[in-house]
Amino acid sequence: MQNTNTILHNENGSVIIVALTMLVILTIIGFSASNNATVEMHLSTNTLLYERAFYAAESGMEHAVGLLSIPFVKQNTANLASGATADWDFALVGAGDNFPVDGSGTPMPDGVGDFDGGVAWLVSQLDGVSYTVTLWNNNDGGTPTDDTDGMIYARSVAIGPRGAVCRIETLLNGNAIGQAINGYTAQEGAGSGKSYTSNDSQAMTDFTDQLGSP
Repeated sequence: MQNTNTILHNENGSVIIVALTMLVILTIIGFSASNNATVEMHLSTNTLLYERAFYAAESGMEHAVGLLSIPFVKQNTANLASGATADWDFALVGAGDNFPVDGSGTPMPDGVGDFDGGVAWLVSQLDGVSYTVTLWNNNDGGTPTDDTDGMIYARSVAIGPRGAVCRIETLLNGNAIGQAINGYTAQEGAGSGKSYTSNDSQAMTDFTDQLGSP
């Protein structure tokens, strides 16, 4: 009986078991903390990459608007002078044929109001992120290359590292109104070379048409 009691109360080796248990617990805690840190790092990196793509897409849109503003006025000089609506026809050249096909391979009826029927106007890169700005006509009753209401769609797509993608789409409204020029007869049939000098035989005295009614 003494022998049995001695074996039951023998605590030799218990310290090793406790130490191993603590080591396992600490290992699990350390692994969990390391895993959480890795996940947080990936989330932060993905957020940063998305933000870079977003700002690049936004910059691409601003870049395109800046490039379009001057030719828009130049290309619509005649329209504005005649009082007609300004249009974006000059920016839609090359659009219209690149629209999707259905399952049988038959082209869709048209490309009006369709991004895939648009034209890439601007392709550039910013801080390692590439962006492309595509323009296409809205469904205004015209064709893919015939703008009839002075409005077109623009989409800026930015693609960065690790597949980070951001798309910004907007409707550009060419808000320019022209007025027909008429009734202006200044110097018509006047003196030699119409030089505006004192030898002008038909010098102007009435500027009502030029100044407009009060």
